[in-house]
Amino acid sequence: SNQVIPTNVIPGHRRTFLAYSNIFRAALRPNILPPSVPLLKMSTATAAGPPEPLPADWVLKRTKDNTHFYYYNMTTGESTWTKPAPVIDVTAVAELAGQILSSKKEKSSSSSKRPHESSSKDRHSSKRSKTSSSKEPKEKDTGPTPSGKVRVLHILKKHTGSSRPSSWKEKVIKRSLSEARSELSELRSMILSSAPTSLISTFKSLASEESDCSSAKKGGDLGFFEFKKMKRNFSEVAFKLSVNGVSELVETSSGVHLICRLE
Repeated sequence: SNQVIPTNVIPGHRRTFLAYSNIFRAALRPNILPPSVPLLKMSTATAAGPPEPLPADWVLKRTKDNTHFYYYNMTTGESTWTKPAPVIDVTAVAELAGQILSSKKEKSSSSSKRPHESSSKDRHSSKRSKTSSSKEPKEKDTGPTPSGKVRVLHILKKHTGSSRPSSWKEKVIKRSLSEARSELSELRSMILSSAPTSLISTFKSLASEESDCSSAKKGGDLGFFEFKKMKRNFSEVAFKLSVNGVSELVETSSGVHLICRLE
């Protein structure tokens, strides 16, 4: 737009007057901030249900100042503030439908057995258990120990009550237990919002940046381990998970964990 220049401005100072007038006009305009994705809150995420999945190769990442999240494509390197449109994976939906149908068939076949056969087996098993319990000495029930090995990824958030409240990221960790649980809950929501095909890569990416465990250098990969190798409550969750399954929050003396089973 045309600017009205006072008549008393010296001609040689015309450019200086125009420059300062543009600065003053810009200061009067309302501030226009770039769109951003606010930090996720666990309370709102759980109340509204699980977040919608992102398209393949898209993940949600934290800005360097830890105030906002943005969307990043790991294949193309593209980043954006706005959420990309979801893409339905037809093959994944078909596989899931096939698994549901097969599980229903198995349940229907097992329920078609004769009731008197199952009752007789139950009677024999109960008799055996009574005789065995009377002969064997009573011990504290710690539950059976699964055999074999599993391979998992995990993200560890330490806190002031951890057995060793320090990590490769911070010499002295000052976050509380509730803060550790809140941060890990936000990461879990981000992982579950990713597409099934990129869930593992999203988990590894977040583990390498957010985990307080030294396994962060390997994307949180702990490798194969037996049941007794880890703390019992950690192993119980890890061995019960299905492949590519993500656990709830698990607390040990080391801190709060999030587990994803690979094999």
